[in-house]
Amino acid sequence: MGLVRTKYYLKKANSNQWRDYDYLLSLQLKRLKKLVKFAYHNVTFYHNHFKKANVHPSDINSLSDLNKIPLVTKKDIYENYPKNIVKIKTNLKKCIIWETSGSTGIPLKIAYDSKADDFANAIILRSYLGNGLKKFDKWCVIAPPEFRTKKRKSFLLLQKLKLNSPFYISDFNKVEKKVEILKDFNPRVLDCPSTDLFLIAKYIKENDVKGIKPEIVTTNAEILDKNMRKYINEVFKVELSDVYGCMELRRTAWECPKHEGYHMDIDSVITQFLKDGEEVSFGERGKIVFTGLFNYTMPIIRYDIGDMGIPSDHTCSCGRSLPMMKIMEGKILDFLISTKGELVSPHIPKGYLLFVPGVKMFKLTQYSKYKLKLKLVKSKNYKIETNKKIENTLKSYLGDEISIDIEFVDKIKRDSRKYKVIESKCFVI
Repeated sequence: MGLVRTKYYLKKANSNQWRDYDYLLSLQLKRLKKLVKFAYHNVTFYHNHFKKANVHPSDINSLSDLNKIPLVTKKDIYENYPKNIVKIKTNLKKCIIWETSGSTGIPLKIAYDSKADDFANAIILRSYLGNGLKKFDKWCVIAPPEFRTKKRKSFLLLQKLKLNSPFYISDFNKVEKKVEILKDFNPRVLDCPSTDLFLIAKYIKENDVKGIKPEIVTTNAEILDKNMRKYINEVFKVELSDVYGCMELRRTAWECPKHEGYHMDIDSVITQFLKDGEEVSFGERGKIVFTGLFNYTMPIIRYDIGDMGIPSDHTCSCGRSLPMMKIMEGKILDFLISTKGELVSPHIPKGYLLFVPGVKMFKLTQYSKYKLKLKLVKSKNYKIETNKKIENTLKSYLGDEISIDIEFVDKIKRDSRKYKVIESKCFVI
């Protein structure tokens, strides 16, 4: 059933991206009203959540009415899983359980039934097909080992047939091992977390590795800044496309080959951008809030994901009617704070530190406005005077009064499936 159903959902999803925008909005509202009503009557957490706010499903008659529902936090999901936030009488043994990376300190489990998982897979496939993936392409995904083990029998069959199904490389392999496997497999399509791909590209360039020539490259899971993008593009001689999503909602937005922004998957997820509790204008940065429209086993409604983004009124020249967002600037807790109390985008220190000569990897942690710790993995050509250059540069961003403790380590531990190289322990809302 999985293959047939995914194919059906994919056909609908591929059609939707070219449909009239007003049609997509009406589809959003229809799916929203249905899901809210279901959640109210079948999920204990949402029933109580709505009643506490004096909101009834009959009050949701327009997309703007969604704002009547209070926000849901990671803590809410964590504390209510599974008893209160999963549909009543659900057999979790028959569900697919995806886990978040826990990069904000709160790892979550998200339950999908097979129908919701098939729908999510169709939306994910749409973004790859939109970037040129073909039926029998050699497609490689660098991801946690459990990504492969969670695939159901129907998708393992796809893998045997080599039909729109990727070959997996564990992201816990060392860089040189990943490069070795990639050289042997030589995929046409390569999908990889941003930092992993940058490190792979750096290794390929520094060691003059030949024989890895993907034609389509997509990045995911982490912040991608313009310097990393440029470097990866130059090494692989491609124009990579970045995708945006999370385990809670799966794919939510993606770049098409025109690279004019991120298309939002509004037929599966409602994305809001909020500032001080209200939706921002086009071009203004806001906190991202998601409402999923397809997972009835564990609904996600008005969920504060902890990311920042910018809605755009730009119409992509590709012709798709899926609306756009410009950039994602990382999780709120990953913004640094200057000694003057100003937010500093993680792009700035990350973009600098990745290219410091002799630095193989790093992790920067801010403990207060006046205290930073920087762990460095150095190569043989690292010069001790580089310490002072790093300190001066970071102080130019964050203030001369900040204390910077530099520690040399053998390796940087991965936070689950991601490298969290910029971490703020300052409470910022």
